[in-house]
Parts: sequence; structure tokens; C-alpha cells
Amino acid sequence: MVRSFYTNSEGQELNKNFFVAPAFIGAYSSLITQTPNKLAQQALTNCIIWETDYANIKQLYDVCADLERLGRLVAEYYFVEKEMREVNLLNLEAKEYYKIFQQQYPTLEQQIPQYHIASFLGISPTQLSRIRAEKT
Repeated sequence: MVRSFYTNSEGQELNKNFFVAPAFIGAYSSLITQTPNKLAQQALTNCIIWETDYANIKQLYDVCADLERLGRLVAEYYFVEKEMREVNLLNLEAKEYYKIFQQQYPTLEQQIPQYHIASFLGISPTQLSRIRAEKT
């Protein structure tokens, strides 16, 4: 499990995404533009991470059409995931978004600290505690 996060000017870490194995981690825009990633990644559990660069990926795409198709499908998946997250953040109450989070990441709450989940949902840890308490 890896989290992707941004640190704002006040030193607060804001979680953008969680990657649950198997997954491609990192910023796709950084890979494509070959510019430094503006987000940090942190392993929250023990991980085995394989690393490559875009030149190697493009070379594989050139020799294997199936890998190029897989790359497109992965990019489409992450695009849809990103768009749905943005829509949910803008349109849903925290309680509703938390339910979606639980469906999307059914085991995450048992593996990582609550404050990471709250940050991902765009709420405070106190708000998340209240939402969780309502369920019981």
C-alpha cells in the first residue's frame, strides 16, 4: 500500500491517492512529460516496487502492441478514477464519500492510520471519527 500526497506551504500533508497492490504508482503526468513528480509517495506497508522510465516503456510499446494497449487501458482507468474522485469531493457529503471509500478500499481502514483516510476524504480526523461513531 502506497499513498501519494502533497505537502502544502504550512507543512500539512494532503493525501491525493492510495495505491493498493498490484498497482502502478506515481504521477502519470510526470511520466509522460518527463518532469519531476510534484507529489511524494510513501509506502504504508511493506512493498516490492519495480521502477522504470518512460524511454523503456516506449521501447516496449514499440515491440509489443498488447503492452501498448495495456498502457492505454491503465491510463483510462486512472483517468476515470481521478474524475470520479473529483466529482465525489465536489458533490457528496463526507458521510456519503466515506461509504464510497469503504467500498473502493474495503481493507484499508485496518491497515493505515485514520488521519490518512481523513486527509484523502478532505475532512479532519475529528470529522471522520464522528462519521464512524454514527455507524455504531
